[in-house]
Amino acid sequence: MLIDIVNSGWAPISICNLSEDIPGYVAAPAIALDYPWKHFIGGHVTRLGTRDDVTLHQQYMADIDASVRKALVSVDPTPFFQKYVDNPWAAVSALFDAWTDASAAPVIEKYTGVLAAAAVYTRSTTFWVMESIRLDVGYGSYVHP
Repeated sequence: MLIDIVNSGWAPISICNLSEDIPGYVAAPAIALDYPWKHFIGGHVTRLGTRDDVTLHQQYMADIDASVRKALVSVDPTPFFQKYVDNPWAAVSALFDAWTDASAAPVIEKYTGVLAAAAVYTRSTTFWVMESIRLDVGYGSYVHP
């Protein structure tokens, strides 16, 4: 059983299937693929899974990761802080939205029709992957040790 990691044929529900450990969530499918199984029970939605489902999930998450990394270095934060000069939290909120939207859009386009609910849940998954990349990995973070 591989519960709450891969939902066969479906995009992960909000926030990477409500995971608290995003790096662990992203790594889990590779660990599962090390075992010689043919079918798995994902625990949710409509069907049993196959190795191809796990591989598709890995590619989806890798595409989110790559898209996030691109957005973190290509979306300029300056205009948000200029617009909200008296309210830095509004600037941060708008910047996070811009990063998330820029990251999620190409993934939604690629996976709509491939993974059910990709257009519904990719944005929330993308936001949490972005936060993990920034805070757990330190990539694209403006906070330096």
